[in-house]
Amino acid sequence: MSEVRIELIATGDELLNGSVVDTNSPWLMGQLEGLGLPVWRKTMVRDDRPVLVETLRAAASRSDVIVVSGGLGPTSDDVTAECAAEAAQVGLRFDDGVYAALEARMRARGLSVSPNNRRQAMVPEGAQVIPNRHGTAPMFELRIQQARFFFLPGVPREYLALAAEELLPRLSGLASAAPQRRTRLLRCYGLAESALDQKLAQLPGLQSGLSIAYRTTLPENHAKLTATGPDAESVLSVAVAEARRRLGLDCFAEDGATFSEAVGQALLRKGASLALAESLTAGRAAALLAETPGSSRYLLGGVVVYSETLKRELLGVPAELLAEHGAVSLQVAESMATQARGRLRSDYAVACTGLAGPEGDGRHPVGTVMTALATPSGVTSRRHLFTGDRERIREYAAYATLDALRRSLLTS
Repeated sequence: MSEVRIELIATGDELLNGSVVDTNSPWLMGQLEGLGLPVWRKTMVRDDRPVLVETLRAAASRSDVIVVSGGLGPTSDDVTAECAAEAAQVGLRFDDGVYAALEARMRARGLSVSPNNRRQAMVPEGAQVIPNRHGTAPMFELRIQQARFFFLPGVPREYLALAAEELLPRLSGLASAAPQRRTRLLRCYGLAESALDQKLAQLPGLQSGLSIAYRTTLPENHAKLTATGPDAESVLSVAVAEARRRLGLDCFAEDGATFSEAVGQALLRKGASLALAESLTAGRAAALLAETPGSSRYLLGGVVVYSETLKRELLGVPAELLAEHGAVSLQVAESMATQARGRLRSDYAVACTGLAGPEGDGRHPVGTVMTALATPSGVTSRRHLFTGDRERIREYAAYATLDALRRSLLTS
């Protein structure tokens, strides 16, 4: 069985001048990957007739299925249907059904049809029109050479709906004709990408159809394991089990599970509640944890205490502790966590204080972060030194604050 080659083409000047980011293609790539149909090439092209025609013909010569987005609107720069017809060496035809649906949609919204809306009813001869009940531009399928092309509107709301309802069901049958392919994404925190690569070196299966790809999504590092072939499932299972053993607690989740979910699940397994006291992160750790639906089952709340006055008066950090050690210190971080746990009556509490920049405090360099964890059996703390701009330091601090809790819950 040969691999089905799937290619994506996104059209539009706005994608190449930086004014719009293509969010459609990454979503579709993930959906196709889940079907065992990975995308092997993606192209972005301007609304330029000769260039787009050339791009379509080149794609037809090398790929089996090509999904094209954008350029199906009513304006003069929407040239995708015309270019598709030229690439296929056919004419355009007026589709009465498309136009009738367009008129009905416009009337229902109290709008009149403009003369240029007729452009949206012009489709290449021989194309199979697929109605778009989410907008005015139709989706259509067309053969160019031996390749199957699917043309979708670029508006994300329409694209995502049509891809889910019409495109993916049409492509799902290709998975049975493709070599068996299984993937697993291992999500890690606290481990540099180079160290992650070293830990997974000579993983079982690398000589039997297994491959590993790495990516960084700060502050996380991910390893994507892919097994291809008749034994893909068993090869991947063995490799993942060994990878998890080597990575230990540095691997917090697999596939689509998030860091927030991993922390929340650890709290749920303990039946424990959490409170937070945050300084430089200003509630970022609490917000990260609350991204997971149902987080109210374990997240009681927290306090944001930037000033030393509020650290004393609101949280109860002793004035002499602040005077002796300074606000950015392990001692103050420990006091913040202990006071938060007592005042909010939680099982666990975490705290962080530090310097996100751009200026230091004369004692510590920018990027110094102190985190603390208060548990039923005591309090622990750790000093970190993060690099980068202000936002990156604050993001790392939020992760570090919650990661100390996660690791403690999983080992106690």
